[in-house]
Amino acid sequence: MRTPPDYAAIAAAIGVDARALPTILGAAEASWARLGEARRRLAHALPEAPGVAIFALGSLGRLEASSASDLDLAVIRRADAAADPDADALRAEAAALLRELGFAVADKTFARALDQAVLVRDIGGRMDTNEHLTHRALLLTEGAWLSAPATARAVQDDLFRAYTGGAIASGRYLSALANDLQRYYRTICVDYRFKVEVAGKGWALRNLKLRHSRKLWHLANLVLFSWAATVADDEREALVGEHLDLPPLARIAAGLRALDGGPLCGPLFLAYERFLAAIADPERREHLDRLDHDHREGSPTYRALRDNADRLDEAAQAIVGHLWARGPEYLIRFGLL
Repeated sequence: MRTPPDYAAIAAAIGVDARALPTILGAAEASWARLGEARRRLAHALPEAPGVAIFALGSLGRLEASSASDLDLAVIRRADAAADPDADALRAEAAALLRELGFAVADKTFARALDQAVLVRDIGGRMDTNEHLTHRALLLTEGAWLSAPATARAVQDDLFRAYTGGAIASGRYLSALANDLQRYYRTICVDYRFKVEVAGKGWALRNLKLRHSRKLWHLANLVLFSWAATVADDEREALVGEHLDLPPLARIAAGLRALDGGPLCGPLFLAYERFLAAIADPERREHLDRLDHDHREGSPTYRALRDNADRLDEAAQAIVGHLWARGPEYLIRFGLL
């Protein structure tokens, strides 16, 4: 993603008044500005580290961050780096610089610096882990560079080629990559159960993210690969590579417009607007963080967003119905069987 999506133009193209999407438009503009601020700060103050790139992921990488969002910070060292810097120390220094700018840097999914070679050397094998899968999926689909843009681009290209470069298993429809992205989505669905049933973590916000932002991410991949299945074999890799790191809403709109289904995006965009507006509100977000499962029916905030998730489901189902009508072969072969 070299430039932010023009959501006002996208809204017009899918038949939605852009004034109905103030949170989507505002979050994209503010997120892009914050990325620029972070890039300038790190370029000025962080020591040069050849072969190392820093990424923003999560809501900032998807250009839908609010003041309540934290920052997932990933530091990746390329396998062919000229030196082996202390990447963990570099991450700590970058995190400190970004916290000075007001970013709430999280130490969770990407708490340690990562060696790119480890992420790709055993995809699907015994040494592959859910963490490796998570890192690959997020770097490919929502990784926004914060330092060393050329190295960051090379990291993402190398990850992409790890799937597309196979002489045997790359597949006519880039099946290895599509299946791994689906595998990640199913993993986070099961991970949700573990976190709320076993680990005892807050459930309401996690549940609503699963039914909104996580589902939207999955749908965006489904749309993109369904679109790719309609073009010539030698065009698919470039099409997927060009669109894979777009924010999910932009990815869905691009694919649906190409497949003559642009107006179907409208209800989806409106449902997602309501979700983003709600979780951007600190009071409502805190309420959801603290909401006990047994008291959910007494929460107007939760009930409204649960109903909104149903509307997003309906919009997503209409989109999948359109994809099915346009090309059931792909959905059957790679989505169901």
